[in-house]
Amino acid sequence: MAIPREPNGRPLTFYSLSLDAAIDYAREALAEGLNVVIKDWDLRDTITYSSFQESPTLVKYWAVEISEKDSAMGYRSTSAHHVIQAVDQTTAEKYGALHAEDLVMFCRDYYSKLGTQSSDISG
Repeated sequence: MAIPREPNGRPLTFYSLSLDAAIDYAREALAEGLNVVIKDWDLRDTITYSSFQESPTLVKYWAVEISEKDSAMGYRSTSAHHVIQAVDQTTAEKYGALHAEDLVMFCRDYYSKLGTQSSDISG
């Protein structure tokens, strides 16, 4: 499987709850001679909570970014509603990243259990 790319040729970042899936994506990129950055991300809820600092970590997930620099590991945090917005409002090629179905399902399930409407999330 070739690493999917944006129209300008830049490889897409890959996000998943599965470390195995992230490692597989990283291996594919490395096989193509690309450098990768694997990041451990926190998924949070900033719709229910007013800030990242107040919101609990819902789940850890993984990001595999293609880098012009040496391969490395890092740490980031994002809100669950941003994942839903990204997949609902644009294509992976335009956004520059693939969100694995496991991560998207987790976010949708989380908000459906809270009773949050999709218009509250996507708007």
